[in-house]
Amino acid sequence: MIAGSRRIAVALTFAMGVTAQAQRFEYAAGTATYRVSQTTKATQEAMGQKNEMEGTSTQVLSVALAKAAKDTLTMNVTVDSISSTMGMPQMLERFMGLMVTAKLSPVGSVYSSQAGNDKGGAEAAPLLHALGGFLPKLRPSLTKGATWKDTSVSKLNQNGLEIERKTVSTYRVEGDTTIAGQASWKIARADSIAMSGSGNTANGPMTMEGTSKSNGMVFVTSKGVYLGGEGTEDAQLRFVVAANGMEVGMTQSSRTKVEKVK
Repeated sequence: MIAGSRRIAVALTFAMGVTAQAQRFEYAAGTATYRVSQTTKATQEAMGQKNEMEGTSTQVLSVALAKAAKDTLTMNVTVDSISSTMGMPQMLERFMGLMVTAKLSPVGSVYSSQAGNDKGGAEAAPLLHALGGFLPKLRPSLTKGATWKDTSVSKLNQNGLEIERKTVSTYRVEGDTTIAGQASWKIARADSIAMSGSGNTANGPMTMEGTSKSNGMVFVTSKGVYLGGEGTEDAQLRFVVAANGMEVGMTQSSRTKVEKVK
């Protein structure tokens, strides 16, 4: 009986020690500027012909977080500048000043997201969706070695296609590190995404399906500041034009880096 009690006492002591190491986390109110840099390689194949593309893009974003309620943050993300070596520069000018307003949980779960102005028009939908989920969705308690999974489903209208995306994310707290002189948590993230959709596009009725996988790192401070991250993504997409059954396949590999610049 005494031995059993001792084992229980030791177990409780160990558990209390583990609990003490966990740190409470939530995003802090404030403003910051981030640079998002991406390099992309893509191959499009249709009717036996291949077209290869390669380019870079850069966005500078202003992010403002405010405490709206105990369990709610308001986030405004504004596109300060955007450039790309793929596509026509004048088409990107319409996204300058684009703003997204989102309601979030203290750890980054998106309650709602909408355009804060009328910049960009219908073609801004993919960018609006991405900016609304700019902050990584984390947990309120971070401990080295902790792992968890998160599943989300989102819908997006892109160029006439109604697309549904199911994302399964796996996180692991790798430990701590230093970014730009600031102590931070280093969190590994891996995403597996399945997507499908259909709609009436400029080329007529069309369907699509695809998958992508990504791996990367997220960096946040214990005080709730997102310092950035980096990662790679590989995607495979397939489009079918209903009128003639023509198939268009696309593979894409990208590397993205997010840096807090001020």
